[in-house]
Amino acid sequence: MTRKSWFDPEDCSPSVIGPNLQYRAEFDLPPKLMMIFATQVLEEVKDNLDLWTSPERFTFFGGDCDFYRIRGNEKMGFIEGTIGAPIGSSALDTAIARGVTEVFILGLCGAVSSALRIGDLVIPNEAIREEGTSYHYALSGLAARPDKSAYLKLKKYTENTELTVHTGKTVSTDAPYRQTINTELGWREAGIIGVDMEMSALLTVAKYRDIPAVGLFVVSDDHDLTGVHDWEWNRNSFHESLRSTVVLLSNFIMQS
Repeated sequence: MTRKSWFDPEDCSPSVIGPNLQYRAEFDLPPKLMMIFATQVLEEVKDNLDLWTSPERFTFFGGDCDFYRIRGNEKMGFIEGTIGAPIGSSALDTAIARGVTEVFILGLCGAVSSALRIGDLVIPNEAIREEGTSYHYALSGLAARPDKSAYLKLKKYTENTELTVHTGKTVSTDAPYRQTINTELGWREAGIIGVDMEMSALLTVAKYRDIPAVGLFVVSDDHDLTGVHDWEWNRNSFHESLRSTVVLLSNFIMQS
């Protein structure tokens, strides 16, 4: 079977492993969910946002994680981790089955464009689908894009800050070790500015489930495409930007 045949829009038979069967807590989830594709961030902003942790962990096929809420706010929740398209999509699909009706995605992306700097923000207007998960949720020719209204509102909201914000196409991959120099030069030539591992899948899952979704990236690493300098990962170089962006996106969600 080729990738083009993975999704059959006429297949209405039930899933063998239903997302509604994964999270068996007594109460449904709040309607708005922020998914953060990084770890150990929510504990650091817990006091800033007045977060508390649900006594039951949020479980989904392939894993579980803490579920955070804001005291006095019954409409919003947070999860972090769930790295990669398959696990992230499993978490999102489970959350939708248990009451989530809007999703806000905060991820990390590598800089494909030379215009991006570590700590900058990127709002993707399209995520190219180079992961495999999304092809089980949509035909291969369908572009992964955010909800238009949410995208425009987030873009306008960030324009009122002093942050450096970029918009444009990004790409999501399952194979970070196959991001060769030639591959990334091809991405750059195609107008792609950043790369991650989840965004295109999550936007596609949300579209399939008919809920609005929008994404935001913090640029976490530079990609030297000359072959002169080795790639480096330094969490400290973008971590303050990530923490402040969690608060920024939280405020946006509460106002939306």
